[in-house]
Amino acid sequence: MKNPQNSLGLSRPHPPALSQWHGVRSVGAKIARRVKKLIGRPDNSPWILRPPKASPRKTHVDFMFGLDYLSPNSRLVELFQEAMAPYGLSILPVNQSNVNLVVQQIERGWLQPHVYLDLASSTHPRFNDLAIAAAARGVYVIDHPADLTTWTHKASSHQRLEQAGLPLPPSIILPKGSPDRELTEAERAMIDDRCVIKPSAGFANRGVVVGVEPTRAEIAKARDFNRDDDWLVQKMISWTRCGNRPAYLRGYHLLGHRSLMWWCKENGEDRYELLTWADLQHYDLLPAVDLIDRVAAASGIDFFSTEIAITSANGPDRFVLIDYINDQCDMDPECRPGTTPVPEAWVKWVCGHLADFTWRLKHDRSCNAEKTLTLQ
Repeated sequence: MKNPQNSLGLSRPHPPALSQWHGVRSVGAKIARRVKKLIGRPDNSPWILRPPKASPRKTHVDFMFGLDYLSPNSRLVELFQEAMAPYGLSILPVNQSNVNLVVQQIERGWLQPHVYLDLASSTHPRFNDLAIAAAARGVYVIDHPADLTTWTHKASSHQRLEQAGLPLPPSIILPKGSPDRELTEAERAMIDDRCVIKPSAGFANRGVVVGVEPTRAEIAKARDFNRDDDWLVQKMISWTRCGNRPAYLRGYHLLGHRSLMWWCKENGEDRYELLTWADLQHYDLLPAVDLIDRVAAASGIDFFSTEIAITSANGPDRFVLIDYINDQCDMDPECRPGTTPVPEAWVKWVCGHLADFTWRLKHDRSCNAEKTLTLQ
């Protein structure tokens, strides 16, 4: 792992003394909630979920994760609690209502979890502040903010992954501030007649233009979405089918462990579907697992997904990385407007490995170096 504030298998720094005053904090929190209730004010203080029989605590909370819109009563919080409780670990969900207070408590040394999982900093700046503050205090942040600009911005990650020999769509990178232009004859031959134009820092298909001719006019029109970003003009990759599904995968890496799901993009709809061991064998998908490992080795990112298209070609050109490194993976199994629910079985896989990792870090145990592949 390249998380700079801690090396796996080594003892982490002792938490600040303030974060260890558990009894004082519990009494103070109860008094504060009662006073707020009496005067009719809402209580936005962080609610920590503890297991029935918690192990001895070194910090006020063991595991913390941030997702801006999440309710403490959501299914995702339940799944985290179900995974953490057998290890004797407490959890703190952070959302928009308590993020400011959590940042303040981290900065003051009053709150010092072992692990923080960031699922919101790309859409909510305050969660980026939280990740930075936690990392500065020695909390193990997944994913560490220092790693992200290089690897989640497609313009920089494209060049690095290309140097590592990974299969990427032929691409032209137009840096921020460069003029709109026609492609050269050689570039046009590489990109072909239909292309994808996408912002380097974009996510969730925002600003992406698909299936247009790579002309100066189309490039200029696309870049108007955000002139303060680098842009990629890529050859449009066509994927085949695996039975009744589009041959398109989402591969996952989590602290050395791997998983695959079908990412079905059809009729304007995106959805996840579980991938089985029978699918892996029938469609010869082990090379996709190798791609996940190669991206992980190149980037050092703890937790990411990558989109993999399967073309009709044979041999090494059969698999192509489309969206290289998504660091804040969808984890919500519930249907909500504007989001795509994730299969609950996969969410349980993530929560289980995070619980094991947090327990090992808490007790100064070496990381489980075994690489696993989990399917249905």
